[in-house]
Amino acid sequence: MRKSRLALFVLSILVTTSASAHAMGSGDKYQDLQTGVTYVIYKPTNTLKLPVLNFEVRPCRLFPKKDEYLLAGFGGMDHGIALVETDAKYNCTGVDHPKPLGTVMINGIKAQVGIYCAVSKCPASAFSQYGGEITFVTPKRGSLNSTYIRLGTQGGFTLRQLTDFAIGLKPVGAK
Repeated sequence: MRKSRLALFVLSILVTTSASAHAMGSGDKYQDLQTGVTYVIYKPTNTLKLPVLNFEVRPCRLFPKKDEYLLAGFGGMDHGIALVETDAKYNCTGVDHPKPLGTVMINGIKAQVGIYCAVSKCPASAFSQYGGEITFVTPKRGSLNSTYIRLGTQGGFTLRQLTDFAIGLKPVGAK
């Protein structure tokens, strides 16, 4: 059941077409999105050489009238990474419940690691087999609110690879 939920989560992110409600014309979708939200937007600088599959800005259905959130996909349908960014005060994506695997440090921030596994005990060594996620909250930056970030994966990525992707997330700048 959890694996099918993961597949639906990743599929919903990876299948969507590219769209941005914040086409401000800079040529950088992340920078353009930053001009329209009150939390810090992070841009990947290490995509593990995966092609960008999509970039989508979605309304916050859990908290209507709050900032939109970002869904971006890298890779492909069966081998990909999904990036979600939302205002940490209003987590528009809800909460997933992977089996906890502990924590990793992402740019000085303690991040939670989870594995998408249906059996009772899932070792960290099975991360690339089942897929999983890293979640963390970044600090405020100037007048911008903190950001909740979730990176989910499926299709053979190791925890080290997902961690490297997360470490490569850099703020695009303050408004």
